[in-house]
Parts: sequence; C-alpha cells; structure tokens
Amino acid sequence: MLRRTTCGDHTVLWRIIRGSRIAIESLIDDAATTPAYRMRMDGSIVDIPNGDPGVVLFGEGDHRPDLAQVREWFPRHFHLWNAVKSDYWNAVAPRR
Repeated sequence: MLRRTTCGDHTVLWRIIRGSRIAIESLIDDAATTPAYRMRMDGSIVDIPNGDPGVVLFGEGDHRPDLAQVREWFPRHFHLWNAVKSDYWNAVAPRR
C-alpha cells in the first residue's frame, strides 16, 4: 500500500516492504521550480521531460531507496524524514 507523509510544502510517497523496510517512491516539493528528475539507486540523475516541477522519483524497476539513503541524499529535509519515520511506526505499531 502506498503511503503519504506531508510536512509543509513537501510530500513523500512511500511503502512498507516485507513488514519492516521503508521504500521511498517520490519526494514532491510544491514550492520548488526545479525540473522533475529520477534519482537512481547509485545516486545518478535522469531528467523527466515534461514532469511536474519539484518532483523527484526514486529508483528503477522494483528497487527503491530506504529512508536512511534518502536522508543521506537530502539531509536538509530532516523534519520530513522524521515525519515519515513517525508515520511508519504508527502504521506498524499503532497506539491504542
């Protein structure tokens, strides 16, 4: 199931894989004017012609980076990554 976490102008789409891994699908920055691109697992970038500004897609095929990897690539979004981690824990161990 695709999940969504939003913090300010930023939205992350992510999945829980095998019950414990957070796989990051995309990062959307609604305030950005940068062209859309795909970031491959090795960190290389491929432009997405006609993509919406501020959109970053991750991985290729069935391979997606985990939360630790995108934290390393985008450290200034630490509040967003903390929100994803919180949403993950709420999904796997909801408070009663």
